[in-house]
Amino acid sequence: EEFLDTPIVASTLKIDYSDLKIDTDRMTHGKEVAARIRGEQQGGIPWMVILDGKGKKLITGDGPEGNIGCPVSTGERAHSIEMLQKTRNLLDESQMAIITAQLQLFADKIAASRKR
Repeated sequence: EEFLDTPIVASTLKIDYSDLKIDTDRMTHGKEVAARIRGEQQGGIPWMVILDGKGKKLITGDGPEGNIGCPVSTGERAHSIEMLQKTRNLLDESQMAIITAQLQLFADKIAASRKR
């Protein structure tokens, strides 16, 4: 959430995406909606999915090593970028480079805070 709410990230992603957060604890019917979207897939929170305009799953945050959650590790970041690469329509390479760079900065920030 912190990464997606970064102004440059949010403004870039909104070119192709609408960000919708479902809070399974605080939203009325949040658990039911999340379960319907997630289906049989299991994993931690946060969990991401990219849907098309009709609600069909295009790709989920379940990467080769499981749920990417907050994408900090190299593999998690790679899957996060792959999600966008496979589903983008209008985002160009320069905008994808912005997202990739911002994701690296975010991961570096998280790693630095964990070392304290």
